[in-house]
Amino acid sequence: MLDRNSPVPLYHQLSELLLGQILNGRLKSRDAIPTERELVDTHSVSRITVRRAISELESRGFVQREQGRGTFVRPPQVHRLASRLTSFSEEIAARGMTPGAQLLSFRKEPAPGRVAHELQLENGASVWAIERLRLADSEAVVVNVSYLSLPDHIQLTEDEITAETSLWALLESKGVLMVEATRTIEAIAAGEREAGLLDVEVGSPLLLVEGLVYTQSSLPVEFYQIIGRADRYKYELHVTR
Repeated sequence: MLDRNSPVPLYHQLSELLLGQILNGRLKSRDAIPTERELVDTHSVSRITVRRAISELESRGFVQREQGRGTFVRPPQVHRLASRLTSFSEEIAARGMTPGAQLLSFRKEPAPGRVAHELQLENGASVWAIERLRLADSEAVVVNVSYLSLPDHIQLTEDEITAETSLWALLESKGVLMVEATRTIEAIAAGEREAGLLDVEVGSPLLLVEGLVYTQSSLPVEFYQIIGRADRYKYELHVTR
């Protein structure tokens, strides 16, 4: 119930009440929150109070409005620490979500020019090229392309890639350990293909993350590109002076 004798504004009390329902699971991800009319009638407040409460939740990232449909609980963001070397699957699991992957393409091919340069390979050297749609709780979050430079005795199969959600876990099972990496992050706009795969509008903001991963012998083993939805995917960087 709202306390009309409290110095806390009614809109903020209503915002906190709705937030409590989101955090305790009464309102789940993608559930519609009550309509403005329902909130006005239930809590005996003005439409302006309701709108300010919803705007506050929206600015804090807990709900999102969809034109002509209503206001819905926003799915949690995938939050990655740029200062730690963890796989996508590890980060998703650490956030209490279930990681998943949909294989888009798998092949062994001559390394494209830039890939050969990044992986310190001669022109025409073979790499494994793996493109996957990465999922969090069955929802597409990023498109991930990995180029792998592996010793000849290490082979990969499509069945292995499909069965193992974490590519790094698969590689580690074959004796390839990832110990350090470099990353760059930039903002891009969604093209038609990315928009279709990630279920966003063409031109929507996306994050492009490119990285180079090294093994214990300090040799580059993976060059990757991750294209993620800016509304679902963010990086946190901790720095000290």
